[in-house]
Amino acid sequence: MTYADLIASAMIGRGRMHNVQIYLRVRRAARNRGKRLSLHWKATVRNTLQRRAKGPKLQGPILFIHHDYNIWEVRNGHRK
Repeated sequence: MTYADLIASAMIGRGRMHNVQIYLRVRRAARNRGKRLSLHWKATVRNTLQRRAKGPKLQGPILFIHHDYNIWEVRNGHRK
């Protein structure tokens, strides 16, 4: 499971979320799946959100929508 998958699964059905809320859900989702998070996992979460949202850094399909400073939402139709 990639960080993108982990983040998306933690966000599905929760609407717009602030980074702090995402961190809490990702930590819980990782623990529930027995996945160890890296030392700098919060930076990895932020980087993954930025890389998988529409914009100049896009890498792969769009998974996340950036609404405002630190406000994100998982893209409609994403299921993991």
